[in-house]
Amino acid sequence: MTKKKFFVQGTILTLVSLALRVLNMGYRSYLSQRIGAQGMGLYQLIFSIFMLTVTLSTSGISLAVTRMVTAAIAAGRRQVIRSTVSRCFAFCLSVSVSIACLLFLLAEPAAKIFLSDAAAAPCLRILGLGLPFMSLCTCMKGYFLAVDESISTAAADALEQLLTVGATVFFFWRFAPRSIEAACLAAMAASTLGEAASFLAGWCAYRRSLTRNAPGKEKGSGVLKGLSHIALPCTLSSAARSLLNTGENLLIPRELRKYGLDPSASLSQYGLLQGMAMPMLFFPSSLLASFASLLIPKISRERELGHKKAVAHITTLALSAALAFGIFFAAVFTVCGGLWGRAFYRSEAAGEYLRVLAPIVPLIYLDVVVDSLLKGMDEQFNSMKYNFSDSFIRVVLVLCLLRFFGMESYVGILFFSTIFNAALSLHRLLKVTEVRLSLPRHVLLPLLCGGAAVLLGRLLLGGLSFSGALTEALLHAVLSGALFVALLTGTGGNPLAQRPGR
Repeated sequence: MTKKKFFVQGTILTLVSLALRVLNMGYRSYLSQRIGAQGMGLYQLIFSIFMLTVTLSTSGISLAVTRMVTAAIAAGRRQVIRSTVSRCFAFCLSVSVSIACLLFLLAEPAAKIFLSDAAAAPCLRILGLGLPFMSLCTCMKGYFLAVDESISTAAADALEQLLTVGATVFFFWRFAPRSIEAACLAAMAASTLGEAASFLAGWCAYRRSLTRNAPGKEKGSGVLKGLSHIALPCTLSSAARSLLNTGENLLIPRELRKYGLDPSASLSQYGLLQGMAMPMLFFPSSLLASFASLLIPKISRERELGHKKAVAHITTLALSAALAFGIFFAAVFTVCGGLWGRAFYRSEAAGEYLRVLAPIVPLIYLDVVVDSLLKGMDEQFNSMKYNFSDSFIRVVLVLCLLRFFGMESYVGILFFSTIFNAALSLHRLLKVTEVRLSLPRHVLLPLLCGGAAVLLGRLLLGGLSFSGALTEALLHAVLSGALFVALLTGTGGNPLAQRPGR
């Protein structure tokens, strides 16, 4: 992929991803107004159980397909691409259908045991219907990344999100669910419809793409070996981590009840943090995630060709950009956390959580890029090992602290966990790529520029009146972002303005 094509695709993917994140935030805002913080807590718990099955069905497949197709292209063997991807499809379908059947059969006991609400079982069953579609879409995503056609994935994702939101609004309007469980069922049914539509759109794009990128139908060798080497470690590690994450999410309301909160209050507190504040915190990362996904085939290709200097340059550029980006939004959330809470959820409490968690935003966003770079460097096992250790420690800390210190202790756990994971992952990446970062240039300078830009943006908008908090929040972010880029460029700290040899 040429540098120009990389940035064009990355920009398009970023714009689409940003639009979808805005839509998703609006969707969550709509849900929170219809079902409240308690309903958002149940919604998030149901998805926590479902995400464990998603991990088992999809984890590692996209990376395996990307790596194997990229290797075939680098070796000049495009004729084996069809066979390679088809075998991955067969693997995905067999695994996902099996897990969907188990989820359908075990939905009621799972709802009783883990959610303490048997009425939530239909939600798990209807989500299970979407598992095969999600698994096959993951496989196609890996292929599109390898052949530099990620825009096809973005189009399918856009269709999925639009249909999910539209169907949810229709279900609420047409059936007017009265209970929290019925409202969650409507949202889950809409999600499954969105997954099916995304698969159909992706499949059509995939069939057209094969005529351009995969001439011939020669059988490829080593597919099983590739799946075993790449996907299997990812699947096992991700499954273990997902199991721990699910356990953590289920433990939080239970431990809050032991702290002294009633069931409704504990679910509401959980919904405020995980269902409302955390999605806001991750919202800007959509600007990074698209470029980060494109880094996997790019750095993998350079690694396959033995271009160490190119690997080091890509790594340095990506890390410095991620740090600058994360530091800027940490400043935004610190100064305007309450404004963001009012803008998306009409909730000062959600905004307060955002302000408190702002200091770890740079590390969270940095980890998005580090994870992609490690996967491209064939370091996925180490990445998963660190993630598993992080999740295990979090579960232990939740069990030990939450019942005594409440939600404040969970915020402390998030700080410790983020620092622990980021330190291990970053250390490994710097070691394998032989890259060194500069504290003054890559941390202190963006910190000064970010703080100055956000405060100046707030000052410039201070005398204006706005029609709503959302308009004010977005305008402040855009104005402050422009000031931040200008300050960073003027001081020589803009990573995108630096030459490779600098």
